[in-house]
Amino acid sequence: MLEKDIILKAEHISKQYRLGLVGTGSIKDDLKRWWYKFRGKEDPFLKIGDSNDRSTKGDSDYVWALKNINFEVERGEVLGIIGKNGAGKSTLLKILSKVTSPTTGEIKTKGRIASLLEVGTGFHNEMTGRENVYLNGAILGMTKKEITGKIDEIIEFSGCERYIDTPVKRYSSGMTVRLAFAVAAFLEPEILVVDEVLAVGDVEFQKKAIGKMQDISRGQGRTVLFVSHNMAAVRNLCTRGIVLENGEIKFSGKCNNAVDYYLEKAKQLSSLALEERTDRKGNHKLKVRDIYILNDSNIKVRELHSGESYKIVFEYDKFNNVSEKEFTVIIKFTDEQEALICTIASDEQGTKFKTIGNKGQIEININKLQFREGNYYISYLFSEKLSYNTPHKILDYLADAYLMEVKRGDYWKSGILNRPKGFIQDSEIINL
Repeated sequence: MLEKDIILKAEHISKQYRLGLVGTGSIKDDLKRWWYKFRGKEDPFLKIGDSNDRSTKGDSDYVWALKNINFEVERGEVLGIIGKNGAGKSTLLKILSKVTSPTTGEIKTKGRIASLLEVGTGFHNEMTGRENVYLNGAILGMTKKEITGKIDEIIEFSGCERYIDTPVKRYSSGMTVRLAFAVAAFLEPEILVVDEVLAVGDVEFQKKAIGKMQDISRGQGRTVLFVSHNMAAVRNLCTRGIVLENGEIKFSGKCNNAVDYYLEKAKQLSSLALEERTDRKGNHKLKVRDIYILNDSNIKVRELHSGESYKIVFEYDKFNNVSEKEFTVIIKFTDEQEALICTIASDEQGTKFKTIGNKGQIEININKLQFREGNYYISYLFSEKLSYNTPHKILDYLADAYLMEVKRGDYWKSGILNRPKGFIQDSEIINL
């Protein structure tokens, strides 16, 4: 039996954060921590702390973002790291990339790691794209000669030729991601770490990026760690997967099995009543009480048909004052592979809310359902937001809150049922 060629190994990785101010909060506790460290004993404050469940208020000022993470990655393997928002994925990648250090445990690696964690990470806004390629290459340990030998390929792949000698501060987020990915991929790291940032790029670039990662792993025998909420991309690219939940590994195995486990958990959650869901986020000044769908006869339905009209109703209770001017509603629809299909946003539509009562409902009127046959998850975000460009003050947020079942329908009234899966673009075919 061939011996495994382990290129990365995580042993008992945990990461603890203290909520609020840095430090223990008192001279007495700081001295206690120093005294334990001086005697070579475990930090006493590591024995306390809540799990990484952001939806509940804990009893401790300490929280474990990650808890006892163990896994190995072989050379040439593509490991998918999947989980809901807040599960600890990005924290784990930052530890693997040595952006931050673990509270306990150790990372063992062979070779150079290139990371693409956030848009613009490692880029200097005042420097040009070309200068940033050299800067990033130097950070990765490449010589100027090595970078020069690759720079034409990097620029061509990124599609930023026209702007390569323009300061990065003038780049769009998509252009920045393109260039950052090209640098990380072409400077030949032994391990490439890619977070969800590829979602910023367009569909064409995402296909190019996934193709490049496949070349890196299969053709060049290099290792890729990949985080994405798009399960189709994970299935297409990864050979193995781990599922994170509240900072812990809940499943580790073959990629398809990991994705199936994750999607089944999402389906189980969506079948729970809203009051049973423990993964809701927000300050809950306002909270959704119920979600249901009405047909054009105002009858509640679970099955919908393409081309018909419906109302998606969110009943809510208000517990504190909410600004009508800032009130924002965003509804997202994802398919069974967690790919985003459609977003409805009140701020984009210019919707003005007159009154937010103590009890009320928000109706989403769909005049002609454009979804093809399939199961779709509805996620909602109710927030207060000053403007389109300001951050959300989350009132109530819940992913995969409702499972919507869509059946085939005669969308075009042609006597022919539309094909399954995807989104129907309202259009007209003309023979000129």
